[in-house]
Amino acid sequence: MIRRVAVVGAGTMGAGIAQLCAQSGFSVKVHDAVPAALGALPGRLRAGLETGVLKGKLTTQQAERAFHAVVAAPSLEELSGADLVIEAAPEDLKLKRELFVRLDALCPEAILATNTSSLSVAAIAEAARNSRRVLGMHFFNPPVAMRLVELVRGPKTSPEVFAAAWDFALTGLRRTPVDVKDTPGFIVNRVMRPYYLESQRRAAAGFAAVDQAARRLGGAPMGPFELMDLIGLDVNLAITKSLYEACGRPERFRPPQLQQRLVELGQLGRKAGNGFYSYREGRPEGENPRALALVGQGERISAEAAWRGIVAALIAEAVLVRDEGVAGVADIDTAVRLAMNFPKGPFQWRAENPSLDAR
Repeated sequence: MIRRVAVVGAGTMGAGIAQLCAQSGFSVKVHDAVPAALGALPGRLRAGLETGVLKGKLTTQQAERAFHAVVAAPSLEELSGADLVIEAAPEDLKLKRELFVRLDALCPEAILATNTSSLSVAAIAEAARNSRRVLGMHFFNPPVAMRLVELVRGPKTSPEVFAAAWDFALTGLRRTPVDVKDTPGFIVNRVMRPYYLESQRRAAAGFAAVDQAARRLGGAPMGPFELMDLIGLDVNLAITKSLYEACGRPERFRPPQLQQRLVELGQLGRKAGNGFYSYREGRPEGENPRALALVGQGERISAEAAWRGIVAALIAEAVLVRDEGVAGVADIDTAVRLAMNFPKGPFQWRAENPSLDAR
């Protein structure tokens, strides 16, 4: 049974995971090799817990208990005795492998989980002598607000370890786990890639028009162009490039010239003041003229037709993910709905709109 949790990494994600575990009743130790990051942990926790109180998610007493349930661990050795270790270090394979070599020796009985969103769980697990107790546990940011957890089976993950991690996520943290095979992008990053790529292929319909169609016809909280601006065009492009390479450079995942050019020009979205839209004090002021100029005079299509094309591409990718045995239909729909806050998953859209099925 999991009672004591250790988190490696005190950044935004690591602190969020620690807060979630602490307010769910677990004792938590957090280690970070960077002293400044560990020093900032109490402030991060306090701010996150106070937000929970203000939103009515926690009482003041619950927030205080959670705050004191988290202990900073200046050395990795202090994590010894944990039942579960969740690694939330930067996305660097060499760094993660080095951590798992040490964690394997320091915590010989613990389940070892990596929060990687883009790296191979198998490649990380190979660093541990007993890779049967290693799996992926991919939280979404911010963990205290996002219900989804992608549980990723490595090639040697034991059924007992996977079951224990599932129970921890579902019962212990009251989150919704989905069962995923170790493959590039897992479910969400892969199935949702067409949301960004197909929208750019149909950008001649207009950024605002496509975003409006996504909200009006699809019930999406944010359209693809405004969402890319929020994420950061550079961050979003990096994920696309990683997936493109990891999947063997399929044409459907080819990084778009439009986005690459905008990144080269420093038009990175909200954080830069310009992306697909222009912003003043963080608020959109209309489509970015420089981005529109890069679209040029392509074939004009309606926003409705553009949206149907985007959904058709999402459905096609979801079918591939199912057919490759990455995840089942229910888990794919659940993951997309929860990660994107969509009203429906791709297979639900497919059932209701057979004409969108490109197969």
